Amino acid sequence: MSRLVYTDSGVFIALVYTRDRWHQRVATHFRALRAAGDRLLTSEPVIAETVTRLRYDAGLRAVSAFGHILAVAEADGSLVVRESDGDLRHAAIGLMEQYADLRLSYADAVGAVISRGRHVDGVFALDDDFRVLGFAIEPG
Repeated sequence: MSRLVYTDSGVFIALVYTRDRWHQRVATHFRALRAAGDRLLTSEPVIAETVTRLRYDAGLRAVSAFGHILAVAEADGSLVVRESDGDLRHAAIGLMEQYADLRLSYADAVGAVISRGRHVDGVFALDDDFRVLGFAIEPG
């Protein structure tokens, strides 16, 4: 049975940017998720954050590679991108206020709201923000 795994920007950056210190670990786990038939879920703010970081750190070629990965994954149904709307923005800002001591990014707050609403099976992330919010982080 396939799982639904929310995916954060650090993962996408490390997947595409081979010089990232987490690249090998992320690529290995990404391949395992794909082989298991798991579906990835992410958000428009994560896409924006990823494209911005790749553009500045790795260049336009990396942005293009990421765009290709997104297009293929969305087309084959292995990735769902949740678009933003007013309710999502309001809930994300509310979560940031609720956890004021964490200094959550907007993208992470949106991801947490989406993950709670969709009852994800795990969060593919490289930082501890999601763990502090009570999610199972992978890879472990």
